[in-house]
Amino acid sequence: MKFLVDFVDHFLMPGGEITFLHIIASDLFIISPAEWRRAMSTISTTHLLSATEGMRVGYRVKKSLSVAMGILEEAESGGYDLILLANSTYRKRLKHIFGSNVDEIIRQSKVETIVFRYMEDKAMGYDRILIPTSGYQHSVKAAMLAEELHKKHGSEITVLYVGEGDAAAALKPVSDRLHDAGIAPRVLNRKGLVVETILDEADRGYDLMMIGATEKPLYQNFLLGSTADRLIKGSPCPVLMVKSIGDKRNIK
Repeated sequence: MKFLVDFVDHFLMPGGEITFLHIIASDLFIISPAEWRRAMSTISTTHLLSATEGMRVGYRVKKSLSVAMGILEEAESGGYDLILLANSTYRKRLKHIFGSNVDEIIRQSKVETIVFRYMEDKAMGYDRILIPTSGYQHSVKAAMLAEELHKKHGSEITVLYVGEGDAAAALKPVSDRLHDAGIAPRVLNRKGLVVETILDEADRGYDLMMIGATEKPLYQNFLLGSTADRLIKGSPCPVLMVKSIGDKRNIK
């Protein structure tokens, strides 16, 4: 939890609040003693984090028919600016490492949404950030978040396009966004298989890969079942995937 609080703090506006949400997916509000103990332990941890980190950290327990529905309901009714879905394990044996809950949340969310796969056994670094892009708006949002990391860590940002099409047009939205913020990104155009080529570049000493949720109709049935899921599963570094809903720069 402290790791996630430290990470979100990069984007949190002064006076902002982080809420950890636990969903009980059941028609009946029946909770085992063990589950209550876990909830109470987490609540105690949030209070400790709030005191030691100097920020507002809260915890909520919510009953809903499904995990995805509970998260979406809470996000809308609670006036949140961001949903962060995090996973620290590779879970390579699974076909989709996050599964249908995350896919449903990404497709239906009315607020900014981030899917973050971090490495529990490795400290986060921000010296080198890779942003693969096809020119869609979600990648531009990823670039906006990279700006905040650059401000605090002086991160070197690389923008990568893989494909045979108009590379300049695909790279322009993200690179222009960074240039407008006073950041001179390293821009690369590679040819080859998309996932394999991106992962090959990511293996060259990057600390973080930031990607946008796909907007191609071909992948709308299962957003994480294609390129994004394969990148998240196979990346040698942490991966942050962004679904944008607008041009908000900061998170409340």
